[in-house]
Amino acid sequence: MDRATHEILTMADRLDEWEFPSGDNVDLWPVINSLVAELETITGYYLDVDRNVQDASFMTEVGLLDDRYYNRAAGTGALYYIFSFRFSNFGRLFTLHGGEWEQRYEEFRLGRCIDAIGSRGFVYVAADALDSPYDGVNGSDPPISGSPLTWWIRFFDYI
Repeated sequence: MDRATHEILTMADRLDEWEFPSGDNVDLWPVINSLVAELETITGYYLDVDRNVQDASFMTEVGLLDDRYYNRAAGTGALYYIFSFRFSNFGRLFTLHGGEWEQRYEEFRLGRCIDAIGSRGFVYVAADALDSPYDGVNGSDPPISGSPLTWWIRFFDYI
């Protein structure tokens, strides 16, 4: 991970606050909701919004669910994203992940999407940087993970 990314992550980190930061909670749903239509226009696809995230360090993800695994009409199946923008509860961070986003980056115009999200005050963090071992303010042995803690778990995962 480069120094600038590490600085962004450490600035968003909070001691003993794993799911939500205290004191500066801003309702980001109006901003997220306004982004969805813009992202759909850019990508050319209807995007799903996960409004039921619990026990996590992220608030939502907005992305394209794979119809091979999810029946949208019935609301059943596996939530397997072809691509997804995942929004952290901390520092207005977001990242990009999913099963096919790297191979189809240009097709979905994901660079333009990242720019659109960034123009609303969010900060993009590349997912591969988040695989680095966590070395933030909570130390090397925090109580939230049975496996070695990474920055991905810290800001973008279920905990």
